[in-house]
Amino acid sequence: MQSAVPVRPRPERPPAAPRRYAERASRQLQLPFEQERPLWAAPQFEAALSRAAGRSVRLTLTENRSVLLSYRRVDGSFLLRLHRMFLFAPESVLVALGRHLRRRCRRADGEVRRFMNENLHRVRTLPRTLPALVPDGRSYDLACVFDSLNARFFGSALKVPITWGRGGGRGGGGRARRGGLTFGSYDPVLRLIRIHPVLDRREVPLYFLESVVYHEMLHHHLGGVPDRAGRTVYHSRAFRAAERSYPMHSQALGWEKANLSYLLKASRELERERHSDRRAPRA
Repeated sequence: MQSAVPVRPRPERPPAAPRRYAERASRQLQLPFEQERPLWAAPQFEAALSRAAGRSVRLTLTENRSVLLSYRRVDGSFLLRLHRMFLFAPESVLVALGRHLRRRCRRADGEVRRFMNENLHRVRTLPRTLPALVPDGRSYDLACVFDSLNARFFGSALKVPITWGRGGGRGGGGRARRGGLTFGSYDPVLRLIRIHPVLDRREVPLYFLESVVYHEMLHHHLGGVPDRAGRTVYHSRAFRAAERSYPMHSQALGWEKANLSYLLKASRELERERHSDRRAPRA
């Protein structure tokens, strides 16, 4: 049975981002990191990590934006490649990294993962600004959807802005990248959730929209998990198990499968409207 969908009249102009979103966003984007000094020099870090790992570590620092941590064992030593962000790591993270290298402590893996997720701003050299937030749509208010899920599943602990996106299938790594259509995405640098505007219509049941938003909230909450090769895995077993805890998960997958062609067609129509608006002469 399809959930009732609240219908809202289209506003005459796009609503301004609520003050609480703007204030929260400004706090998230205060990035004084250029003035921050590393906690470690490279030789210091290498020596301390060797002690924590219980064997010699040969460290190479990188600016790699894709692989933040990778290592292999050669002749009893660890050949470790780390992003330079780790020079800002507190000693507790260094100790956890040593335990991670020895593969002896899952809690240590979690501490290393949290540090990487919380320091992704150090991966990018160019500053990024938060776009204008438009959570209030024609049929759904994303702020209300987010607040409901936050209360039901996260104890209202998540603090992350959410907005309707521009469409066009952007935002890699999001939910349901099928046929070139991405329903939602989470930007770990801006800590921002975007939802495809094709879902802002009365034909889309509330439980399906909730499943997409919940998926992106999990990305913010759980982050990525480094595998043994140092690659970051976002859709881990823990993530999939948490995703299945949404009560209407199976129904949402079924609705998506039955209506994907309709959503793809609607997405193309939205894209044509957007391009038409760009070409229209301004008064």
